[in-house]
Amino acid sequence: MFTRCLFCHVPLAENQSLQHLRHGRKVAFDPARGRLWVVCAACARWNLAPIEERWEVLEELERLTTDGARLLAQTDNVALLRAEDLEVVRVGRAQLAEEAWWRYGRELVRRRKQSYLLQGVEVVAGIATAVATGGVGLMWYGRSVLVPVARWYRFGRVAWRGESRCERCGARLGEMKFSETRRLVVGPGEEGEGVALRLGCARCGRDREGGHRLEGAAAEHLLRRALAYHHFHGASEKRIREATDVIEGAGSVEAWTRRLAERRLKLGVLEDTHRTQAVALEIAANDQAERVLLELELAELERRWREEEEIAAIVDRELTFVPGLERLLGRARNTL
Repeated sequence: MFTRCLFCHVPLAENQSLQHLRHGRKVAFDPARGRLWVVCAACARWNLAPIEERWEVLEELERLTTDGARLLAQTDNVALLRAEDLEVVRVGRAQLAEEAWWRYGRELVRRRKQSYLLQGVEVVAGIATAVATGGVGLMWYGRSVLVPVARWYRFGRVAWRGESRCERCGARLGEMKFSETRRLVVGPGEEGEGVALRLGCARCGRDREGGHRLEGAAAEHLLRRALAYHHFHGASEKRIREATDVIEGAGSVEAWTRRLAERRLKLGVLEDTHRTQAVALEIAANDQAERVLLELELAELERRWREEEEIAAIVDRELTFVPGLERLLGRARNTL
């Protein structure tokens, strides 16, 4: 198997996932037709692997993507997956049980561990201070300092800056602090698509029937920032499983988000009385935002695959002479 790109001659990075294909961090394969490509990170060209060296790699990739891959996005023809240190393009619809929102679940668990670590450091520091000062340091015990500082360092003070006018009295709003985001009402966007956020006006006091309304990309960005800020402590694995069950029960991320938005709850109420649904909302909001970006990449991948498939068909059947080629292709279709 080659170690450099056939087009730009840049060395292909090594991976630790495939025994029979050590070079290449991004690969594409078609198990039905027996195709295998290594995608160059430098020029993005697809390097078609020699036909006599594909079969063991194809079997490895099929096992890896079926058993341990994470589905990022897919169309009817192409699926984009993450498997260990590989990015994999699989031609043909992937049937995987794990969906994309589990990525955010793992992020929430990581935040929880980080929060526990900071709190542990504070406890140890408090005890050490108490011992050194003869008990004076005990007065600070129970007051968290590191966590608020860490949260401020990551997010700052302002959640949103822009231009908004109250729909009732015309008062201007130029920025929104994180402390104010608990008063945000989460409602449906135009024609029931996505979410819209409404904040009560400081002058006239209206929120549900007036106040400041944000929609589209601005609302989505603010919602994701506010939820990440309020969920700085993360969530337990049990709560994350419950949150993903809530989303799955609705049938899709979009259906669940629409159902929640129709209730028009304030973010603070959601956090205080429906914590699991608040966690589910952060998972859903991030999932929807990333799917938009992945769909753009997937469209380009599908276009590139169609071009490379035409070339591969010519190479495999007209330019490459391998005795028993049809027998090998039949073997690949039967075993993959």
